Amino acid sequence: MPSCSDSFTSGCGEDEPIQLVHSKRGTNIYRRGNVGYKVHMCPEEDCQEAPNPAAVPQVSEEQILKLVREQTISRILPHGCSRRRALDVRGFKGNPALYFQWVEGKSLMQWMNEQHSQEEAKANRGLQDIMERRLRVAISITKTLNDFHFGGVAHNFLSLDHIILQWTGSDTGEECCIASLINLSRAEVFAEVSEQKTKEAIRKDLNGLGLVFDALFSGESDVSEDVERRLSDDTLFELDDANDNHEYIQQPTDKKRWKQRSLGDGLPTYLSSMISAMVGGENADSSGLYDNASDVLKDLQVAAKKPGLHLIPNVKAEERIMESLVMPNTFYGRRNEVDLLIRTMQTVAILGKPNIAVISGRGGAGKTTLINQIKKPLEDINGRFIQVKFDLNIQPDTVLFSALDSFIGDIRDDEEGMELKQRIKETLGSEMSVVANSIPSIAKLIDKSASNIATTAEVSMIHQQEQMKSAMCKLIGSIATRKNPVVMFLDDLHWADKSLDVIQRLFVSPDISHCFFLACYRDNDFTLAKPVESMFDGIQTQEGISIIKLPLGGLDIDCAHEFISETLCLPPNLKSVKQLANAVHHKTGGLIFYMKNFLCELCGEGLLCFELNQRWQFNLGQIMSKDIEDDVVEHLMQRIARLAKSRYLLGLRIASCLGSSFSVKTFQTVTDMKGDKFDDFVQFVESNGFIQLANPATMQWVHDNVQQAAYKTISSSKMESMHLLIGGRLLIRTPTEDIDECIFDIVHHMNKGINLIRTPEQKYDGARLNLRAGQKAMCSLSFHSASKYCISGIKILGNECWGVNYDLTIDLHNMAGKASLAIGDYESMKTIAASILANATCFEDEVFAHVLQMKYLSSFGQFNKVIHKCRDLLQRLDEPLPTDISENVIMQEYAKTKAKLNALTEEDILALPDMTDKKKSTAMLILGDAVNSAVICQPYLAPLLSFQRVKLTLDHGVSSLSASCFASYGCLLVTNQISDFEGGFRMGQVATKLMKRQGEDNPGVFVAVYGLINMWRQPFQACLDMLLQGYELGMRQGNIDNAFNCLMVHGQMSACCGSSLHEMVESYRLYCKNAIMFKEHVHAHSLV
Repeated sequence: MPSCSDSFTSGCGEDEPIQLVHSKRGTNIYRRGNVGYKVHMCPEEDCQEAPNPAAVPQVSEEQILKLVREQTISRILPHGCSRRRALDVRGFKGNPALYFQWVEGKSLMQWMNEQHSQEEAKANRGLQDIMERRLRVAISITKTLNDFHFGGVAHNFLSLDHIILQWTGSDTGEECCIASLINLSRAEVFAEVSEQKTKEAIRKDLNGLGLVFDALFSGESDVSEDVERRLSDDTLFELDDANDNHEYIQQPTDKKRWKQRSLGDGLPTYLSSMISAMVGGENADSSGLYDNASDVLKDLQVAAKKPGLHLIPNVKAEERIMESLVMPNTFYGRRNEVDLLIRTMQTVAILGKPNIAVISGRGGAGKTTLINQIKKPLEDINGRFIQVKFDLNIQPDTVLFSALDSFIGDIRDDEEGMELKQRIKETLGSEMSVVANSIPSIAKLIDKSASNIATTAEVSMIHQQEQMKSAMCKLIGSIATRKNPVVMFLDDLHWADKSLDVIQRLFVSPDISHCFFLACYRDNDFTLAKPVESMFDGIQTQEGISIIKLPLGGLDIDCAHEFISETLCLPPNLKSVKQLANAVHHKTGGLIFYMKNFLCELCGEGLLCFELNQRWQFNLGQIMSKDIEDDVVEHLMQRIARLAKSRYLLGLRIASCLGSSFSVKTFQTVTDMKGDKFDDFVQFVESNGFIQLANPATMQWVHDNVQQAAYKTISSSKMESMHLLIGGRLLIRTPTEDIDECIFDIVHHMNKGINLIRTPEQKYDGARLNLRAGQKAMCSLSFHSASKYCISGIKILGNECWGVNYDLTIDLHNMAGKASLAIGDYESMKTIAASILANATCFEDEVFAHVLQMKYLSSFGQFNKVIHKCRDLLQRLDEPLPTDISENVIMQEYAKTKAKLNALTEEDILALPDMTDKKKSTAMLILGDAVNSAVICQPYLAPLLSFQRVKLTLDHGVSSLSASCFASYGCLLVTNQISDFEGGFRMGQVATKLMKRQGEDNPGVFVAVYGLINMWRQPFQACLDMLLQGYELGMRQGNIDNAFNCLMVHGQMSACCGSSLHEMVESYRLYCKNAIMFKEHVHAHSLV
């Protein structure tokens, strides 16, 4: 022990006066310059002036030991540790004194009182800002205490008066807080005590820290009586006669007696949980308590990173529960995947080359949430987001139309919006009418009356579908630009079914640039995933397009830990929280959606509960022993069955039948839930995380898995009746004038209950509605849906349909045949044709079936059978073909045709009336279908078919096929056998003028006239532009074969004209890509 001499030496401030800055109950604090002097005096004396050394009794040995102890502890602590740095213990005017380095600052108690006054003066200051400032103080205090523990010392005497705060500037311009701990006389040195004593000392420090935090964050200028008693200087003095009140400020003497408050009362749940884990209690589980200050510091730093989440004020307990557990838009982990998608999107926006990313995984893996992370970066580059969500309960070929219709309908009328609308109009041109019926918003852009919207050239069903695909590509291409790149999100692609060919066309279309395609599908169902995976494999191998593939599994354990911590507002570094996260992650496989629902279930069962003003509590043992289903849907089924009351369960089941999203109006129409009943239902489904209101008019399931689970709660024996009930109520309760708007929904549900439709009247109504839906789908070019509706209508009528409802039955068969032809469903075509031929009552009703059979035979290369059927049909139509064909017969027929033409001028031909005889029109159709087969298997017959069509036109009037027959006749005239170049040119002119008369451009006529006829009378250069026009026309109409025929002739003529080979290579590279995209590999090879 050093001697207590009266000598006074100091390294600084010798000439400055000594100031008494504090005097209380036996301890005086003096200051000179940067040095302080803590002088112990007689406990009974309370001097306010500097004492007379001679008059002061001797202090006890214990007091001197305390001063020496504080000096010793100060020297043990690391140099960087914020504490009162003791310089020496020596005598000061006859009394023992601790010499220490003076530090500017304020005690925590004083700072809190000042802050309270400032916060009251600035009532408009945000609560989050206030809490963030307090959080910085808490972090600084904890860091200092952690430094103490790291240095092997427990303070053992924390109070509001023993913490000194200093505020300094930082490089970022924000204030930094440095906390120092003073009064080390009771400190414990770990090296001097046992391991158990060390743990107890640390626990005592953490307990004191928790009490300090409760006072700090409470928002009060004062603390509760209990905390005041445990932290106040007066009480501590009673425990230590040598109390060393802080050396910086004398506390006010008029302290208030404050109201009682429980520990953590009124604090954000996260902070309340931290304080509870620091202070603990008599029966507290050690896994729920902190055992070191380092973990406390980490958890405070977590709160600092997300202050909006962890520093929000408390709400009612029951609201807090669901607010914490239902977080559908929260995103965890997957940072590498997000960064990859954002970089790719930015590359697409800059370079313009489209790209494809495919995200696969189980339901609930977070695929959609991952995609949503790029919306904000997309907005930052003025991009546009188009979401196409396929659904099991919605016809897939209408989904893309609906998504684009919604997007176009939402375009604003500002300058940017008007510019986009104009670009769409210019890009689509005449093709706007093609998509107007499928995308009603397009109709509003057409500058003509609605009655003319659907007027298009009469082309085959197959060509109509190709025409639609081409128009869709151009539409998307007009939306995606360098200024406004597009991300098209194709969600749940496994439900796309037959629409995959349209999707594939979009992926490889040269008309689309600056577009990033994102596709999601479930890969755990082989049947659903196989078509999607085959499509992408084909795009990679055949088209040579690289695809980014991102398979998603469950979250890793660290992300699951973060999710549990943030969901329950529990500090992440508590052992119990880590154990809960491990258990939840293990049972759910890390599927984020499954984890959320599992927590909701635990909450419902009482294994996870929120204790008001404290924190979430859970029974870890029972949670770990709980058995749950491996499949999230099965788990949700059980949860729905347990949670839903009878009235809510029926509503959930009906909602599950309506799709992933549905209108409030439709739901109320079917369920009769209105007013308070509907509000109660909405509150129930939202609070349990089943369904949410997307907007006042639309409801949507939180996740597809929830919808699927609710749907599976319907027993198989009642599923058909449920759908039939829905369809029937929609039909009965919808006004007659509004039926067309919901015809698809009505028919969809009624068809699912098709086996329960038994009475003749019900069957007739069901079939009629299916025909109506099929007609609407055909107008919208949704051929897959049209085929499905019409075939369902036929099934409803049953085997006796022909005898009971002949007209309705023949209409259904014809519509089904047209739709099957458009989608290339040849087996259905064959079945439909056979049924018509077996039951038709007149030849007129048989004709279309014969045409279907000819298409079917031609598709399988049975050309001789096509010719045989053609002969038979023409015989029945009184237009027989010669049986013995020779060169003489051909020349005789040519002479007859020529004689008829020579008797008429060009004006006379153009003035011919329209063909009105249905038999002759049918003959023209059959002759046209047989020409291609004749060229392949019976070439001598082909000229006769052409002559026959010309004579039918001259004798019976002009039909839609007359222009092509005159063009074909003109081609025959310029062949070597006839060499009538003048006559051929004349027929070519007639063909082009007939096209204009009919208002129906035909790319086949362009090939014949500008590629085979006019070349004998005009320079090749005069035909080149018209051939390109024919190519573009064919691509628009979907007449792909004749489009590439125009292109082939164009290439040959360009080479003969001496065009630049380099320019031709660049142009034809794009044409080749188009040919491959349309699977025209022969044309692609020829172009190469």
